Amino acid sequence: MKEKHYLCSLEKQAKNMDYLKVPLDFSSPIGGKLQRCSSEESIAQHIMILITSHYGEVVGKYDYGSSIWELEFNQLVKISDWEENVKKSLIETIERFEKRLKDINVSVVLSEVDNDIKNRNNTHIRRKAQISVSGKLKTNEMPFNFSTLIYISPISQ
Repeated sequence: MKEKHYLCSLEKQAKNMDYLKVPLDFSSPIGGKLQRCSSEESIAQHIMILITSHYGEVVGKYDYGSSIWELEFNQLVKISDWEENVKKSLIETIERFEKRLKDINVSVVLSEVDNDIKNRNNTHIRRKAQISVSGKLKTNEMPFNFSTLIYISPISQ
């Protein structure tokens, strides 16, 4: 029987499963030599896909993704409400679509970043969201930690 390989973003649970590293490098798949990754790296890649996907982007899975992009340009939401909404959204999405993790914790911290552009007298202010996800691997109870920084909409130009 031929061995099956799944994309890192898919959540098929099996012991000793081999995951493909995303993005796929199609310059060397001749002979089946696509790059592989660990289950931890696969989970991290899948969480990043969940974070960067907006609801409704995946046909048939309208709850796949996060609320970050629904709130991206909304300047009327208090920062604490935005953080709580995104946190809740990510916990629900990760619990539903990333079946290899349990005891999931999410932290979201939104802050502003000034970027002075040289040769222009404009200041661009953007927001950045520090997102951290922790939990345990279901297969061996080992701790899992993931952290990323996402830059959000420009506030002024």
